[in-house]
Amino acid sequence: MSQPSVLIAGAGPAGLILGISLLKNGVAVRLIDRESKHRVGSRGAGIQPRTLESYDILGVLPEILKRADPELCRRRMYELPGGTKVIKELPVVEYVEPTPGMPHTNPVTLGQDLHEEILHGYLVELGGTVEFDTVLGSFDQLPDHVVAQLVKTRPDGTEATESAKFDWLVGADGVHSVVRKQLGLSFVGETKEEDYVLVGDIDVVNESLDRKFWHYWIPPSQMLILRPGAGTSWRMAFTGAPEHWKKTLPTRDEFVEKFYAVTGRRDIKFGAATWLSSFRPSMRMVDKFGVGRVFVVGDAAHCHSPTGGQGLNSSVQDSINLGWKLALVATGRAPATLLDSYSTERLPIIAEMLKLTTSLYEQTAATAGTGDVGGWTTAFKRGGALGMLGVNTRGSTIVLVDDEHAAAEGGAYAAAAPGRVQAGYRAPDAPGLVGEDETTARLFDVFGPAEHTVLVFGGDALAHGAVKHALACWPQGTEHTMLISRAGEKGESTVLREVLEDREGHAYAGYASDMTEGGMTIVIVRPDGVVGAVVSQAEGIERYGKLIFG
Repeated sequence: MSQPSVLIAGAGPAGLILGISLLKNGVAVRLIDRESKHRVGSRGAGIQPRTLESYDILGVLPEILKRADPELCRRRMYELPGGTKVIKELPVVEYVEPTPGMPHTNPVTLGQDLHEEILHGYLVELGGTVEFDTVLGSFDQLPDHVVAQLVKTRPDGTEATESAKFDWLVGADGVHSVVRKQLGLSFVGETKEEDYVLVGDIDVVNESLDRKFWHYWIPPSQMLILRPGAGTSWRMAFTGAPEHWKKTLPTRDEFVEKFYAVTGRRDIKFGAATWLSSFRPSMRMVDKFGVGRVFVVGDAAHCHSPTGGQGLNSSVQDSINLGWKLALVATGRAPATLLDSYSTERLPIIAEMLKLTTSLYEQTAATAGTGDVGGWTTAFKRGGALGMLGVNTRGSTIVLVDDEHAAAEGGAYAAAAPGRVQAGYRAPDAPGLVGEDETTARLFDVFGPAEHTVLVFGGDALAHGAVKHALACWPQGTEHTMLISRAGEKGESTVLREVLEDREGHAYAGYASDMTEGGMTIVIVRPDGVVGAVVSQAEGIERYGKLIFG
């Protein structure tokens, strides 16, 4: 690998995914982290359907699903005092049946420690590595590069300082981000100073709790939660904890005694606590995601209540949005102005996410604190938009929509109109595609993080020739084009060499259901799985290409 072009500060999921995306695009990276190893603890464990789709396209999904718990648990709320009688049971998330266009409709849970381990392993397979015990002290941004001051802690505890030059710098360095602070980005929002949440992982060494459930004890103004983790580990959350814990983190024994006092459940036998931590919910975001050659992703750009399971997922989606754009610019195939769209596309999405999660937090806290059993069904309801399958970039300056395929109105979390693909929204999957050699495929196998996928539906040889001519204006290696023929039609094209037969009809149903007879629909899918353009004529390919490649 050549001299690193991009420095990524922070090796959590956002930093790792950005590193993977850039390496898959042939861009050399250097990834550092201040910790001595990946942090222990489950932390953000929910992986939403949209992130599963992104992982599918990126190629990291199989191991994630292998290690994750796909079973959708239910919640059990217990009567107090006593703590053993179940007074309410409801699903954590309502199960949604997968469809050909949406194969990942339900979240899975995987502790962040295992999550990072898997992503790190994949990064290493691509030739990358993480330099632990290395801190970004400061940086200087010049017109054509960035100079970073790095501080490495040696095994003997001494420090070594290095000055290194990079083309780009990305801060994935958390809520206290050095990158964000030195850039001078505002971090607008609030911190719920009065609210204190203790979290951690602790072993339960007997079989007193059913691992198919999340368990809740909700006395007035407090809430204790135990949810199953890996092995004998359970994730713990305690809101409304004692005032003195706000100054000094409790020990494992102090937590256990408080748990017994609140719940009365001394039949639950605890083992070791893997980690304990605390936080006050903050709802904040930057005013822009970068300046010049320096950008922020993940917690460095936004933080919020964990209610709704959007944090880790939004962080990963930041990196997926930035990765392909930065790769095109870093390899000289697109102008630096393309990177402006990172901010313009992510800002409205994160603003709506913060509004959504803050509302959920306030509703949950208010209802749980009153002991209103009847209201818990609404207060604890999740799923729906939180699956993030409706998150879109509608209205983006680099999304092209012709009048025939105009997008419907809606917010940044609003799904496309049913039954038709629209620019700015997720690209649906379509299984049952068959190649000329009778091999089967699906669109999520065809999409990739390093190229735009151009899907051509219908049209004749003349129209296909126009498509090829239009694509000649794009930089080499930036597209993968194929003709999708209807079931039963060979769809031979001497111009568009790759042809897939839509033998099960899912591709035409999802992408070209409103195409007129004899017409043509061209759908351009970006490397992040978002539809960049839906057009009816080949000249639309040239117009879209100018938005991306200049």
